Amino acid sequence: MEAELHNGRPWKISGRFSTFEEADKRRKKLQKEENLQVKVKKLLENYVVKTRSAVVEPRRNKGKRKDKNFYQKKKNREVQSDS
Repeated sequence: MEAELHNGRPWKISGRFSTFEEADKRRKKLQKEENLQVKVKKLLENYVVKTRSAVVEPRRNKGKRKDKNFYQKKKNREVQSDS
Protein backbone atom coordinates (compact mmCIF):
# COMPACT_ATOMS: atom_id res chain seq x y z
CA MET A 1 0.00 0.00 0.00
CA GLU A 2 1.55 3.26 -1.12
CA ALA A 3 0.41 6.12 1.08
CA GLU A 4 0.53 9.78 0.23
CA LEU A 5 3.42 11.81 1.57
CA HIS A 6 2.66 14.09 4.50
CA ASN A 7 5.68 16.23 5.19
CA GLY A 8 6.11 17.31 8.77
CA ARG A 9 4.06 14.55 10.38
CA PRO A 10 5.93 12.94 13.31
CA TRP A 11 7.35 9.42 13.06
CA LYS A 12 7.39 7.06 16.05
CA ILE A 13 10.02 4.37 16.55
CA SER A 14 8.34 0.98 16.51
CA GLY A 15 11.44 -1.14 17.06
CA ARG A 16 15.22 -1.44 16.79
CA PHE A 17 16.87 -4.40 15.08
CA SER A 18 20.43 -5.53 14.46
CA THR A 19 19.77 -6.82 10.89
CA PHE A 20 17.74 -5.51 7.99
CA GLU A 21 15.94 -8.84 7.61
CA GLU A 22 14.48 -8.58 11.13
CA ALA A 23 13.45 -4.98 10.56
CA ASP A 24 11.93 -5.85 7.18
CA LYS A 25 9.80 -8.60 8.77
CA ARG A 26 8.43 -6.10 11.28
CA ARG A 27 7.81 -3.55 8.51
CA LYS A 28 5.88 -6.03 6.39
CA LYS A 29 3.80 -7.06 9.40
CA LEU A 30 2.95 -3.44 10.21
CA GLN A 31 2.18 -2.55 6.58
CA LYS A 32 -0.88 -4.78 6.73
CA GLU A 33 -2.52 -2.29 9.10
CA GLU A 34 -4.72 0.26 7.44
CA ASN A 35 -3.84 3.98 7.53
CA LEU A 36 -0.28 3.41 8.72
CA GLN A 37 2.94 4.44 7.01
CA VAL A 38 6.01 2.32 7.78
CA LYS A 39 9.68 2.69 6.91
CA VAL A 40 13.05 1.17 7.83
CA LYS A 41 15.91 3.53 8.57
CA LYS A 42 19.58 2.51 8.68
CA LEU A 43 21.48 3.90 11.64
CA LEU A 44 25.21 3.52 12.30
CA GLU A 45 24.94 0.28 14.28
CA ASN A 46 21.38 -0.96 13.70
CA TYR A 47 18.06 -0.58 11.85
CA VAL A 48 14.98 1.24 13.11
CA VAL A 49 11.37 0.67 12.05
CA LYS A 50 9.36 3.89 12.14
CA THR A 51 5.60 4.36 11.82
CA ARG A 52 3.12 7.20 11.55
CA SER A 53 -0.57 7.61 10.89
CA ALA A 54 -1.59 8.21 7.28
CA VAL A 55 -4.80 9.92 8.37
CA VAL A 56 -4.57 13.64 7.84
CA GLU A 57 -6.39 15.62 10.49
CA PRO A 58 -8.06 18.72 9.10
CA ARG A 59 -6.34 21.92 10.12
CA ARG A 60 -8.27 24.20 12.40
CA ASN A 61 -8.68 27.67 11.04
CA LYS A 62 -7.59 30.26 13.51
CA GLY A 63 -9.95 33.17 13.80
CA LYS A 64 -8.96 36.31 12.06
CA ARG A 65 -7.52 38.95 14.29
CA LYS A 66 -10.05 41.53 15.35
CA ASP A 67 -9.33 45.11 14.53
CA LYS A 68 -7.29 47.12 17.01
CA ASN A 69 -10.16 49.26 18.26
CA PHE A 70 -12.63 46.40 18.85
CA TYR A 71 -12.40 46.48 22.62
CA GLN A 72 -12.38 50.28 22.78
CA LYS A 73 -15.53 50.37 20.66
CA LYS A 74 -17.11 47.82 22.98
CA LYS A 75 -16.29 49.95 26.04
CA ASN A 76 -17.73 53.02 24.33
CA ARG A 77 -20.96 51.11 23.58
CA GLU A 78 -21.24 50.03 27.24
CA VAL A 79 -20.72 53.59 28.45
CA GLN A 80 -23.36 54.93 26.04
CA SER A 81 -25.88 52.25 27.05
CA ASP A 82 -25.39 53.11 30.75
CA SER A 83 -26.28 56.77 30.08
